[in-house]
Amino acid sequence: ASAIGVGAGPASAKEVDAKAVDQGAMEQQQMPMPMIKREHLFEERAGTWKATCDEMEDSKVYCRMFHIEQFGEWKTKNFVQLGLAWSSEAAGFVVATYLGFKAGTTVTIGIDKHSRHEITAPKGNNLMIGPELTETILQQMENGNKIVLTFNSYSGVRHLTLADLAPFKTLLAKVRIQMATNNKSENAKQ
Repeated sequence: ASAIGVGAGPASAKEVDAKAVDQGAMEQQQMPMPMIKREHLFEERAGTWKATCDEMEDSKVYCRMFHIEQFGEWKTKNFVQLGLAWSSEAAGFVVATYLGFKAGTTVTIGIDKHSRHEITAPKGNNLMIGPELTETILQQMENGNKIVLTFNSYSGVRHLTLADLAPFKTLLAKVRIQMATNNKSENAKQ
């Protein structure tokens, strides 16, 4: 961070942050992360959706299912992920973006013609929605055709994501089979 602004005139905090984000993005592009081969209990793709399930130390199965979209911003590849994460106790809806959300931005999630769900994003690059609202969103996704997500990124650029839910439904049935093993192990203990 001390290298930023050396030999330059005063810069606003926003400019310094933007340069740091830009430099970080460039460093990541130049130094790819090493690939760690990890075997999932279940892994499958359908369209733009990907599902993975893993067994944890407590022998419980945890699953994630996300739509992943990449786009260009800040001279690098940016991404948005949206989808669900399940534990044996509950489900949550997650929205993540590489460069983060603009402070106080409203993340809007809509499925078909249902009323939009509006959530104020926290500072950072991910938003996690609790089980109650997730259950409503999941029910709408199961019966819907398209999901729409809008928000302002850290740089202020308005982002729109539109995803087809047919591949989601195909993967959801398979994820539910994986998650059902949690119920079987609970019943065996009783």
